[in-house]
Amino acid sequence: MYVVFRAYGPARDVIGAKTVDCELPADATVEELLSRLTDEYPELAEWVYDDGSLSSIVSLTVNGTNVSQREGVETPLSAGDEVRVAPPIHGG
Repeated sequence: MYVVFRAYGPARDVIGAKTVDCELPADATVEELLSRLTDEYPELAEWVYDDGSLSSIVSLTVNGTNVSQREGVETPLSAGDEVRVAPPIHGG
C-alpha cells in the first residue's frame, strides 16, 4: 500500500521535500513508516525521537488526527493515508 508523508519545518529541511510517497506492507503502522524514513534520512530521527520515544517537539498526525489521540506510533495505517509531521502549533 502507499501512504503520503508530508514534512514541515525541520523535517522538510532534512528530507529535502515536502511530500514523500511511501510503499509499505498492508499491515504497517506509523512506527514502521518512521523507521523506513529514518533509515533513509538518519537526521530525521534526531528531530522525531527523544530517548527512543516520540519527541514532544513534534506534531505527528494521520489524516488530521494526532497520533497521541489514537494508538501513538502503533497507529495502523491504511492505503492512501496522509501522515504529517510538523513542529507543534502554539497559540495564545
